Amino acid sequence: GQTSAVFVGAAGNELAANRLPWGPPVIDALALPEPLASTPELLARQAALEAFVRSNRSSGYLVGDGLEGGRRATPGEVKRLSGRNENGIPRGLRRCGGCGAFRGDYLAVRGEGTGDPTPRIVPVHCRCENHNRCARCAGPLAEWRLSSYFFAEADRAVRYLAAYAGLGHRCMA
Repeated sequence: GQTSAVFVGAAGNELAANRLPWGPPVIDALALPEPLASTPELLARQAALEAFVRSNRSSGYLVGDGLEGGRRATPGEVKRLSGRNENGIPRGLRRCGGCGAFRGDYLAVRGEGTGDPTPRIVPVHCRCENHNRCARCAGPLAEWRLSSYFFAEADRAVRYLAAYAGLGHRCMA
């Protein structure tokens, strides 16, 4: 129904709920490729949306660590991808011939207490694989692909870039 939700954990466990997760809409954060006509209908809809956002300022959430997008690792993958090479690079990552950043398969294990310590394979993307572009200027919304993992070479760590990081984009157009 309209007020029911089922949450499914990584282990397949289900939890029924009657409160849906939500956050207030983000408005005026990204530029459109061209201005919209200021019709009476659009102006009324914009005013209604702005009033809704103002009335719900204390609600909202930020989500995501990306592991839900990975897949369970096989025992062979756990063996092959565990650890790091002599340079501190996780096994399974290789340098891209195009941009020079690392990409490949990364063996991720959730921290203790998260409910599912199952090792997962998540793809790590290089800069060449960043297909997230601004509709107005066609520039990248962020340095790395949104909602994905990348390898931060300076600290030798795999990091997740949440989709809302794209809201920091500012057009040069």
